[in-house]
Amino acid sequence: MARPKVSNLRDVSLKLHLTATEYECVVRRATTAGMRPSHFGRAMVLTKDAATYSPNPRMPSTMERLNYHALNRLGVNLNQMVRRMHQTGEPAPADLEPLLADIRDILQRALKKWL
Repeated sequence: MARPKVSNLRDVSLKLHLTATEYECVVRRATTAGMRPSHFGRAMVLTKDAATYSPNPRMPSTMERLNYHALNRLGVNLNQMVRRMHQTGEPAPADLEPLLADIRDILQRALKKWL
């Protein structure tokens, strides 16, 4: 499926000259905000009070992001395993259900923390 067309194209650019130190600061702040530097810069330029701009008031900690990525990789592997089982008709391994129970428990704890 093709990517949908955007009605309001960003086809005008603004060139901004920064020192290496300034650029590193922008990249660091954008990473902390969970944004790409260009999106962060656009948000900073377009907000009325750039000093108090916060794209996400509750940013996840580094450990939470690492846990998310680990769970994501685990989910990808489980998806591949289940797809393979469907293709070959193999039964689920005996130790799969305890693993799924552990994953469900981890997800429930994470949801309680975020919600």
